[in-house]
Amino acid sequence: MDILSDDELIVELKKRFDQTKQALYDVKMISKKLEDVNEKLKLSEEVKSNFVSHMKNEINNPLSCILGLSQQLMSSIMDPDMVNNVASMIHAEAFSLDFQLRNIFAAAELEAGDAIIHVSMLDINGLIHSTVESFQHQINDKKLTIEFDLSGDEDQRFLFKTDAEKIGLVISNLISNAIEFNNEGGWITIATHRSDDVLVMSITDTGVGVDMADVHRLFDRFMQGESGRRKSHKGHGLGLSITQAVLDLMQGTVSVNSEDQKGATFTISVPELQADIEADAFSVDGNDFLFGDDDGGEAF
Repeated sequence: MDILSDDELIVELKKRFDQTKQALYDVKMISKKLEDVNEKLKLSEEVKSNFVSHMKNEINNPLSCILGLSQQLMSSIMDPDMVNNVASMIHAEAFSLDFQLRNIFAAAELEAGDAIIHVSMLDINGLIHSTVESFQHQINDKKLTIEFDLSGDEDQRFLFKTDAEKIGLVISNLISNAIEFNNEGGWITIATHRSDDVLVMSITDTGVGVDMADVHRLFDRFMQGESGRRKSHKGHGLGLSITQAVLDLMQGTVSVNSEDQKGATFTISVPELQADIEADAFSVDGNDFLFGDDDGGEAF
């Protein structure tokens, strides 16, 4: 065993001291990271717990309403006007429930990594009009006016190679958002154009607007601008997160521009999908497909 000189001993002790100091620092940093992860897990669990509780009401309430109204139709004699009113209420509750369940199933599919892109030739204008029509009862309730600024050919069609179902889900969520956060008697403007091989669509409302300081939170799953007793709007905080996830899957983008109490504009950009499809793989409104015997749509 070599005998160290005083200088060598000092150098060795300093080296070991520095190593111990670095090790303590590393342990401190790891502990800090673990604490941060733990806090995020706690927040995630709290958000999911609130979501489950909220969704319980969002599903049970329309179901109870549908059951009650349908029972009323079966058990009493009503004049035609009353029957129409009850039928309208049943339709509104069923539509709301169907819309929410579609979002839940889409979120689960995206979370599991099971989402598959199916390519067809889609008439974007037809999809927009059919989606607006499906929300017409909500549009009428708030006395909203819809304006269109749509690009298209001489037949007023805008043909685009994409996934009809997923684009339909994105448009539905953005229109639903524009209706829910609009002011009564307000306006919604839907505009489209093609930039090279990219579909650009904007949906503008005249509602309460978005606090741009919190815009990064808008697309977080289960997050809403309001919560608890302050919550005055319907929804469950999935729509915009699904919009973001679907567009990420399709290599698209979504952005928002807003001023407080002056409405908001959501703009999406989606590149046309490059895939060979049969001529009869065509969708008018995002739901109706016309396929040949070989099931012309391709998935990848």
